[in-house]
Parts: sequence; structure tokens; C-alpha cells
Amino acid sequence: MKYLMIAVLLFLSLEICTAQDKEGVRFLEIGFEQAFEQARQEGKQVFVNYSTKGCAPCKMMDMSVYTNTGIAEKMNEKLICIKLDPIKNKSLEKLAREVHQIKGFPTMLFFESNGELMSKAVGGKSVEEFNLILDEVLKKQL
Repeated sequence: MKYLMIAVLLFLSLEICTAQDKEGVRFLEIGFEQAFEQARQEGKQVFVNYSTKGCAPCKMMDMSVYTNTGIAEKMNEKLICIKLDPIKNKSLEKLAREVHQIKGFPTMLFFESNGELMSKAVGGKSVEEFNLILDEVLKKQL
């Protein structure tokens, strides 16, 4: 019994350490305009992830893509990242539908800090697919 408890404790501590290593992409809880202001101040681009709570591809990306160490390092270094849910926050609905022409989730937008749209991707992406999109966007930096 004693060895079983030690094994369980070791397993749990390993899980905690692994979870801490997988910080992932830092999505800031700020609004659209604040993201651009911060990007201008820090010399970064803006990544906007339009997603919803009930979206299965959104959840898949949250668990695999945005926790990928390589992707997270690049995004956290080069981008101000925000998540917007126009279903939950109705004040974003007009921005999503009319300005950004969001027709499905997830929709990922990459902007220069001046507001210029650099790239738009729609639908769930694998780590490999998203990494290709991200690398292409980061090559276009002004």
C-alpha cells in the first residue's frame, strides 16, 4: 500500500510539472482596440481567434495547437493574442459578421499593428497546418 501511494504521488507530481511546462499561447483578456494599442507599443502583430464555447474544432485547437511549445513560443514572442466569442459577447457580433465576415468557427485573423489584415484561416487546423500558416504570416512582418 505504501508503494502504491508513493507511485501515485510521483505520477501526480509528474503531471503537474508537465502541465506547467505546457503553458501554451497567452491569450490576453483585452478587447480588440486594446490589442492593437498594445501591439503598437510592443512592436508586435495581432492574432484574433474567433471561437465559441460549443465549437468542437475550437476545443481541439485549444488542446493541441495552442499548447504546442513551438507554436506558443513564436506566438507569445511575436503576437498579441486575443480570443473573441461573438456568441457569448453579443457586442462583438457586428464586428465579427460585418467587418471581419466571420461565417464559421474557429476563424483566425492575423493583423499588422496598424490594422492591416495579413491572413485569415477558417476551420480547425492541425499543429502542422497551423504552423505553416503562422510561419508564412511571420515572414510578412512589416
